[in-house]
Amino acid sequence: DGKWVVYTINPQEGDNELVIQSADAQYKKVVARGYSAKITEDSRFVVFKIRPFYKDTREARIKKKKPEDFPKDSIAIIELGKEEIWKKARVKAYSIPEKSSAWVAYHLEKPLPDTTKSKKTEPNSKTIDSLKKVIDSLRLLNQELQVKKKKKNKDDSPDAFDFQHSLSDFADEDPSSSAAEAGTDLVLRKMDGGEEKVFKNIVYFSFNKTARKLLLHQGKNVLLYDIQKKMADTLSRGGNEFKNFALAEDGSQVAYVAERDSSAKALQKFYKLWYFKEGMDSAMLLCDKNKEGMKIGMTVSENGSLSFSKSGKRLFFGTAPIQPPKDTTLVEIDKVNVDIWHYKDDYLQTRQLNQLQNEMRRTYTAMFDLNTQTVLQLATPELPVVFQTNEGDGENFVGVTDYGRRIESQWTGNTLKDIYSINLLTGEKKLVKKDLDGVINSQWMSPTGKYILWWENKSKNYFVYDGDSIRNITSKIKVPLWDEEHDSPSDPNPYGVMRWEEGDRNVFIYDRYGVWKVHPGNGNNPLLLIDNRKNKIQYRYVQTDPEERFIKPSQKLVFRSFDEKTKQSGFWENLYDAKLDYLDGWSAINENE
Repeated sequence: DGKWVVYTINPQEGDNELVIQSADAQYKKVVARGYSAKITEDSRFVVFKIRPFYKDTREARIKKKKPEDFPKDSIAIIELGKEEIWKKARVKAYSIPEKSSAWVAYHLEKPLPDTTKSKKTEPNSKTIDSLKKVIDSLRLLNQELQVKKKKKNKDDSPDAFDFQHSLSDFADEDPSSSAAEAGTDLVLRKMDGGEEKVFKNIVYFSFNKTARKLLLHQGKNVLLYDIQKKMADTLSRGGNEFKNFALAEDGSQVAYVAERDSSAKALQKFYKLWYFKEGMDSAMLLCDKNKEGMKIGMTVSENGSLSFSKSGKRLFFGTAPIQPPKDTTLVEIDKVNVDIWHYKDDYLQTRQLNQLQNEMRRTYTAMFDLNTQTVLQLATPELPVVFQTNEGDGENFVGVTDYGRRIESQWTGNTLKDIYSINLLTGEKKLVKKDLDGVINSQWMSPTGKYILWWENKSKNYFVYDGDSIRNITSKIKVPLWDEEHDSPSDPNPYGVMRWEEGDRNVFIYDRYGVWKVHPGNGNNPLLLIDNRKNKIQYRYVQTDPEERFIKPSQKLVFRSFDEKTKQSGFWENLYDAKLDYLDGWSAINENE
């Protein structure tokens, strides 16, 4: 609600301070070593972590202690305006829901080992008798195994085979190699009242936006906990690895990537995409390398990010080329590593080596349509970048590629790019602009995806594509829309785009000092929304709503001003009226900051 400010003061060396202060300066509290603070949505609580003392951490580094032996963080909660602090030691992470202020979840470090020594007791006669019986049983078992071993070459004994098979199965369940060992306690705490629930052996956790559900990766299982009903659904039971969890905004859908079939020593592993929706008994296999629509030679990648579209009807995931199994025919000492570079390679060898790990983890965006149960590969090695529209629900996405033209970046500093329009219904990729020498980014696409917007360096203008044709929309603007102080032998960058208007009606474009309102259909009669070039005062829009996607009619606009001559800055606000050519009546929030 803007009534509270939280900030940290960080020295170059030593302990920092967290400051919690009311905007009217009537309340101020300083907490030593506090950081990573978040204010709850209702502006009632602030949650933060507390670092260990700097000297203790420094001493642990000097002594080269293991990470688990380093001093650990704590979590703290303060009700704003009050003095009392609630703390909990040895916490490695915490989370609060984006659209709820009722809960906080914090993940504990591994508990410290018990240093208390148990008292030694002398074994009594009953204990000795029990041990003797166990020894006798082991001797008999050993004799039976020796007899079966001798018969092995003469007769395939099913009993012997089953026994050995059961031993190997038991060995695979060695808890030391289990994912369960990585988990620690997670505590779900109610902000008001302090009610807590502990979940054991948690590896990963996540709230949905409204805190209806809490997603839990518990050992080798995946759970979805209903916070209101206080019940958990088991989505998957058993598996080797679970990664890249995605939870729909309302908590009704879950997706994740898992590898559940291979042994721990497998030379090649294949991950699969799993999906759960409210009402299902458990998660179902949604997609693997054999799913219709998956490109031959591609598989679901454990490195790709997962996300649902705004409506929840689409699921986006990453794919990658299938890697060959690890070569075990040579011992490590006989292996030879050679770096080979060719002058036609896209990048210099130094860059290739620098980006090697990123390239090995590179993925290509694919979409699973949950209504039609079909897969559509959007990005490919030839078209690696895809921009979503309409929060993932747009009819057309935008693809950008510089494939085949990367060598020239070694001396030009940039590359020419092709722009494609991707139809999400048919999968058709239509070439919109070839060899673009300019700028395009995901933030410039119109909200519904109707228009594709880009900047061209040579003409120094913005262009749009509306599905049929390309047009210059800023040729009528006679002031520079590019960096007027650019002083290097290259093309200057544009000042950029402020926002689109709701319904893709207009786009707001910056010059050095102000904002132009431009119609994407023709670009005729651009209107200057706010400007003070005469006095050399710059204006830049301030987004006050983190979820804002476009400017609405009758929306209050806030701008930050900066006077190039006096270096003063301030904030100004006005009500946007889509019918007006120019906004008068600006009121200063803080004219001389």
